[in-house]
Formats: sequence, C-alpha cells, structure tokens
Amino acid sequence: MINIDFLEYLVEYAKTENLTKASNSLHISQSALTRAMQKVEDYVGVPIFERSKNKLSLTETGLELVKNAKIVIETEKAMKERTVAFYNSITNISVGTIAPGPMIKYGNLLFSVFPGKTIFSKIETKENLLEKLKDGTYDFIFTTEQIDSDEIASKYVFTEKLYTTIPKTHFLSKLTQGVHFKEIDGQSFLVADNLGLWDEIVAKNLPKSKFFPQSMENLYEIINASTIPNFSTNITLPLRSELDRMSLPILDEEASVTFYLAYKKQNKLKLKNLLNIINKNS
Repeated sequence: MINIDFLEYLVEYAKTENLTKASNSLHISQSALTRAMQKVEDYVGVPIFERSKNKLSLTETGLELVKNAKIVIETEKAMKERTVAFYNSITNISVGTIAPGPMIKYGNLLFSVFPGKTIFSKIETKENLLEKLKDGTYDFIFTTEQIDSDEIASKYVFTEKLYTTIPKTHFLSKLTQGVHFKEIDGQSFLVADNLGLWDEIVAKNLPKSKFFPQSMENLYEIINASTIPNFSTNITLPLRSELDRMSLPILDEEASVTFYLAYKKQNKLKLKNLLNIINKNS
C-alpha cells in the first residue's frame, strides 16, 4: 500500500514539475521528495517520469496518475472527516447559538440531559447557524427565527430583555421605570467580548456610544471598580450582586429578543428529553 503522503507529494510536484519549488512548499528536502517519487513509481510498476540530466518530467501516464491521486487524497480526507463526525455524534453534543443567553440559561441543564457527553457551543450568525445545523455540524441551535420546514422544526424557549446597569448615583437613576436607547446613546459602556446578536443590536441603536469589550473573566471585577455603565439581561441579572448599582430595563422593542431551539426532525428522538424539559419551562 502506498503512503498517502507520497501521493500528496506527487500532486504538489505536478503543479510545477520543479523539485526545488515542490520541496520548499512541502517543507521537506529535495532528496526526500525524490525518494518519495521513486516509491510512487515503484508502487504503480510502470514509468511515470521522463528523466534527463537536469530535468524530471511527468509522462502522460504520470499525469493520469496525478488525477487519480487527487481522487484518492480527497477520498481519504472525506473518510477521516466522516469518521471524526460519527465519533463526535456519539460522544459530543454541539450547540450553535446566536447569543450567550441560551447557554447561560440552559448550559448546566445540558450536562444533566446528556450525561457523559462533552458539550461544545459556539456563537455564530443566524445564517451560519442554519447552514451548520443542516450539514450536521450542530445537533441543535438557538436562534431568533421560528423554523418549520420538511427538514427542521423549532420550539420557543424564552425571551431575553436587555437592561443597562448603572451606579445608583448616575443621572439616569431617577428613571426607575426604564430608559430608551435614545436616552443612553452617547454613554460609554463596558461590555463582554462576543455577545453575538446583542453586539449588533447595541451598535445599531447606540451609534454615538463607545464600547469597551472585556473578557468575561475580567468584566465583573472591572465593573465593581468602575462607574461606567454596562449591560445585563433578565437572564444574567440573577447572577449578579453589585450593591452600588441598579438595573434599568431598556424599553425599546429592539431590546427584547425571542429565542427558539431549532433542530433537524431526524434528531428529535435524540433530543427528546431536552425538548420535554424546555416544553415544560417555556
């Protein structure tokens, strides 16, 4: 059996038929590349090179071998990817989400619903989430779109509402019923890195404001040492305990986001327990 690396060397060499360029591209020595080419020729058992004093050229047969080598390389790659995907499907649960809130709310639940499995999650755009749900990258997604098609179903999970959290001495603190975006536009805000959809919402509705992203590990420490406003939601507020701050709901319609759990109908049985729990709590 031929070493798949040798076929990759052959394909790379065929691009230029230049040993120096190919060996540099492959990060191997010219002598190692030459030996690999000889092993490929020995394996097929017919001449695939024309050799002259200063030149090594592929014959017509060699060019045909290159075409077939590309097929073998792609087949081997696809085999590996399918095997890894199958392994992940039985040992991992992959979740895509459009914002952090769903995983904050349901992260611990997932470990109890899927015992012994590793939970992976990633924040993506709505378009990427749907594409990767369809191709099997994600077992399910949290999105803002209610989907009902031949392939995909969705279920309402919760509505998340945005708050601004300010010091009690802030000039907006008297507006205890809440504020509108226009009333806080121009303020500076501490924000967590990568809030997904919420990043888009606050950037759109607060065009005059400045935002100072912080890692989640550092955010609350900085908040406690600062008077700069920041954001929270009805999902994250119960997890916070800043005594010298108050939280004001943002009253605009854009400050409320409805989330749905979307999944491929063929995976409904796999997600049965999770769907039942969400159905009871939503």
